[in-house]
Amino acid sequence: MEDYIFWSYSVLTVTRVMMECEKAGRNHPYSGGRTKASNIVMSKYQNKIFNISNLDRDDALAQMAAPICAHCGDTASAYQLDHLIPRSKIKNDYIGLNQVISCSRCNASRGNKDLMEWYRQNMSFPSLGVLRRYLKLCYFYAKQRGYLNLPVEEALLSGIPFDPRKFPEKFPPVKVLIWDYAYLGAQSRGP
Repeated sequence: MEDYIFWSYSVLTVTRVMMECEKAGRNHPYSGGRTKASNIVMSKYQNKIFNISNLDRDDALAQMAAPICAHCGDTASAYQLDHLIPRSKIKNDYIGLNQVISCSRCNASRGNKDLMEWYRQNMSFPSLGVLRRYLKLCYFYAKQRGYLNLPVEEALLSGIPFDPRKFPEKFPPVKVLIWDYAYLGAQSRGP
């Protein structure tokens, strides 16, 4: 199961570098393309050269961000909290930092569906900030409960509250991706 998380996180890592280079007007360092670079990065996660960092930085960024729906970028006057891993699927368990700001439309539409399944049903792709947070939550949840080295089917039968087979294997072109709606909103408000 660990490889499902590592693959999506590796593509995310490479995509983020490509986005930063594009924003700065520089060429990205991946002459062989995103897939080849993601394979190299994934091997570094598998060999523990790279590690998935905790959620502290993600939480700090969220606290500084504009109050904008994490899923669609809506700037409605009232927001709800959406649990990336639905509370109904974790029963009496607790997952810290599992919430993002959501507009009522997105929150009601999603309900307790798997996050990636919901995005696919809406024919959309999450902002990379939401995806990063979700992948980290899934990784640490699985790691703390001993699911990482299980085959996916066994982990699902054991009650894991997300389906790693639904993690994105391919990402849309860099030019159409959003890093984080709330961060973009905070930048546009100025100092």
